[in-house]
Amino acid sequence: MADIPRASTEEPAASVTPERFRTALESLRATSRPRGLILKEVPAPARLAPYAAALTAQTVETHAGTPVSSGRFVVLHDPDTQPAWDGDFRLVVMVRSRVDEEIGADPLLGRAAWSWLTDALDHCGAGRHALVGTVTRVLSDTFGGLELTDACAHVEIRSSWSPTTPDLGPHLRAWYELMHLTAGHEPESAVPLALAGAAR
Repeated sequence: MADIPRASTEEPAASVTPERFRTALESLRATSRPRGLILKEVPAPARLAPYAAALTAQTVETHAGTPVSSGRFVVLHDPDTQPAWDGDFRLVVMVRSRVDEEIGADPLLGRAAWSWLTDALDHCGAGRHALVGTVTRVLSDTFGGLELTDACAHVEIRSSWSPTTPDLGPHLRAWYELMHLTAGHEPESAVPLALAGAAR
């Protein structure tokens, strides 16, 4: 996949990219592109790990010119491991989606949104441990002068976990699925283009 980043590293230019990190990036490139999402390579966060890569995505579907759902997928790798990770890889993801006002006011939204994440990981067979994260809801009122012109709600899921293998394809697919779920789409919306074509 052309949009999957090659690698980011703070090591000297002469250093060799670890084989496990190369394997991880290759697994991302081998993952078929999903329907309904626009992917883009972005600079990986600096100083969190010796090696890193990052992607952003947004739904093709928009509301008032803004994507219904957007997100970020970051791969961190430290060959020496980090105690907090309990391993040499850490994935950090974020998904932010516009939701119906009634859903945004539901006190159970946080629990439901977290279940969307864990269900997507389970559905895609993404083995992991040390899963942590937060769910935040934002209710916004927009005014023109003294008049209310718009009201909307957003849910934001931030999470990180340690994959059990360098094969990150299932984790990337789970992120695709989570973006569609938070946007109110069926999980099947995240079926890759290649598989969708084969099913017809």
